[in-house]
Formats: sequence, structure tokens, C-alpha cells
Amino acid sequence: MDNSAAPPLPMRVVLDSNVWIDILVFDDPATRPILAALVARTLEALIDERCLRELTRVLDYPQFVRMEVDKTAALATVARLSTLVAATPDESERPLPKCKDRDDQKFLELAHASGAAWLVSKDRAVLKLARRVARDFAFRIAEPKPFVVELDAHIAPATAIV
Repeated sequence: MDNSAAPPLPMRVVLDSNVWIDILVFDDPATRPILAALVARTLEALIDERCLRELTRVLDYPQFVRMEVDKTAALATVARLSTLVAATPDESERPLPKCKDRDDQKFLELAHASGAAWLVSKDRAVLKLARRVARDFAFRIAEPKPFVVELDAHIAPATAIV
């Protein structure tokens, strides 16, 4: 009889464009554990065409052009570290709250429709919806640092030596 436990499924997450930029461009210490978990496949980042288009557009912002960010390499990293999904919202379900910044609604929709456990964002308009989303929907919203605490709690039991 095999007593070895199957490895846990990776936690599914949606990363807002601002978090991807922190990973890809700024090497923000708050997002390094997220990057490490993506590389280790203990975290699965979900992205759809709308969110990918936004990230592609953001990488063309003048500040990133001046910084000589290699957009092709950055997008290749996103492709390598994420799963492209075609998430379509179920119209029969309770409608998601409307984000004050309409451009960010797509991240809420993706997290909900794809079955992600988390939406990680630094956008204030998105973060304002965290309590309501946690109460009424099957995913949570957090900034990178609090999310990493939850991620560590999720990963730690899986890596404990029995």
C-alpha cells in the first residue's frame, strides 16, 4: 500500500497587471515569494485574453520604454508562468460587485469565472471590494504581502516532512 500523499494542487490565483509589473519589471520584494511559487508550480496564475491585452498595453507605457523593459521577454515570462484560460462568467449567478474603475472589472470576472481562490492586486478600487467578495463569492482579494502570508500557510502543510 502506498502511503505517500499526492502533492496538493497548486493554489489558483489571478494577478492584476500591477502585480505582474512588480514581478516582471521592479523585482518588488513583496512579490518575490509569488514568483518563487509560480516557478515551483505551487501557485497557478490564471490569465485571459483581456487581462493579457491590458498587460501588453501597460508594458508599452513610456516609463517602461524609457527603462528599456524587454517587452517580448516579459510576455514570454508571463506565458511560461501562467495558464491562459477562456473564462466566461455564468450569467445565472449573483452578479459581481461593480468596480469603481471599470478597467479592473475584468480581473474580478476572471477570478470568479475561473474558480481562482485569490485575486492579488494593489489597486485601491479592487481592494475596496475585498470584504464583499469574500462574503458573497468563492475567492478573496488581497495585496501581495497579505496574500503571501496566506500562500505560505497553504504551502507549509504540503511541504512538511511526515
